[in-house]
This record gives sequence, C-alpha cells and structure tokens, in this order.
Amino acid sequence: MFKQGILLIVALTLTLFAVRVAQADAIALSQTVQAGETAVYSVDLRNQTSVSHDYALALTALPTDMSGSFTQGGPVVDQVTTAAQGSSQVFIRIETTRTSPVGVYDIQFTATRDDGDRLEIPLTLVVENTYALQIVSQSTTLSVFSGKDFTFDVTASNSGAAPVTNVSLQVDAPAKWLVQTDPPRVNELAPGESVDFHATVNTPQSQVAIDQPVGVSVVSDQVTSDASELTVRVQKSPSYLYSSAGVMLFAIAGVFVYFRRKGRR
Repeated sequence: MFKQGILLIVALTLTLFAVRVAQADAIALSQTVQAGETAVYSVDLRNQTSVSHDYALALTALPTDMSGSFTQGGPVVDQVTTAAQGSSQVFIRIETTRTSPVGVYDIQFTATRDDGDRLEIPLTLVVENTYALQIVSQSTTLSVFSGKDFTFDVTASNSGAAPVTNVSLQVDAPAKWLVQTDPPRVNELAPGESVDFHATVNTPQSQVAIDQPVGVSVVSDQVTSDASELTVRVQKSPSYLYSSAGVMLFAIAGVFVYFRRKGRR
C-alpha cells in the first residue's frame, strides 16, 4: 500500500452498474463478460502529499489471448501524473476474444510511484460464453470469369452454451455481385451443432480482372461470428477474349484491304 497518506478510491464500471469502495487494497474487483467483450475497471488515485507524483501502470498474469490497456478517457497511456492534493482517474480495459476459454482469471493491477512505492490490486475476470458462433471450415481462394458464377461452402458451429436463432451466412461482396445461400436461414442451432451453407455468387459481365477480397461471417439474433476473408480472382471471360480477338482481326483485315486498294492506283 502507498505510504505518506495516499488515499485510493476504486470503482468498478460494468455497463450501467457501478460500485465504489474506499479501501481497495484488500478487495478484489470482479467483472463478468461474454467472450469477445471488453471488461472495464475504473481506478481513482488521489495524491494527498505535498508534491506531484508519476505512477507507472501495469497488468500481470494476463492470459495470452487477452490484451490490456489504460486510458484516462482518451489515448492509451502507461503512466499518469497526479498533482499534489489532486487525483487521477484511470480506466483499466481488458479485451477478451471470441475464443477466450470460459473460466475465472486472476489478474494483477500494479501502480508504481516514482519514489518506488507500489500498490497492487487483484482483478477477477469471469469469462462466459453463453452465445458464440464460429466458422470452422471455409474456402480461402477461388477463381472465376467475369459474368460467371462461383460457389463455395461454409461450415459454422454453435460453440456457445445456449441455442442461437435465425442463423444465416453473410457475404460482404461488391454491390453488383449477386449472392444466394442455401439454406438462406436456419431457425435454431443448438450448442455443439453445426450447419453447412452453400453460397452461389454471380459476377457481372462488366467486372474487371481483379483479386477481390470478400468478407464472410455467420450471424444470428444473439451473436455474430468473427469475420473471415475469401479472395476471389476474377478474370475476363473467354467470350470477351474471343470478341477482342475478332475486333483485332477485323481491323487488320480492314487495313489489308485499304492498302491493297491504294496499291492499285
């Protein structure tokens, strides 16, 4: 605990519910989030000494698939300065991922003052996974001629602990590309169940040759999977090449006839 009369007030911010306590050195702050959400804790450091102090901020025992940061309501910081008889509010942000395992995690927040004094506050993070969708199988690259169709399959799984409803495949394709999916929607997907989506996409005849990234995700009433990416290599269709060759041959023939007539004069 800090020496020389440092008063620490800690608050836990959780959606619309806040709790403030006066003696945080013996209290573990706890928050529960769904996998993929961000937990936010608020710490208010009050400097009751007669001089200004800098505080270096750190988190330890953070799981490798999570990330932590500190802000004061703006850019990310790793140090705060608190004036004499002043206070500094720090927001601790711990970001989980959709694949973070369900469980209870003990994380340590440390504020080290510029004179070496340290304050350590245990944070408890409870990760739940009530609703979760995951793409488990999908193509990554495809080729197609402009004006033609291409198809691909996506397998999605309910990796959460509760059913999800109105599950569908979302394809983020360019505006003129027409997308159809089979099935268009699944009414309910139970925990542990999977569904196979078959997508047919038509590219317009006017589509230029390009390597086009296409975003793919699975959505439901409760949750959306992490986005995945499919790269579609579009080439000009053979009919376009034949047409171009025909135009070129016609032009060459015209030039040949022109010079033959000129040569007779």
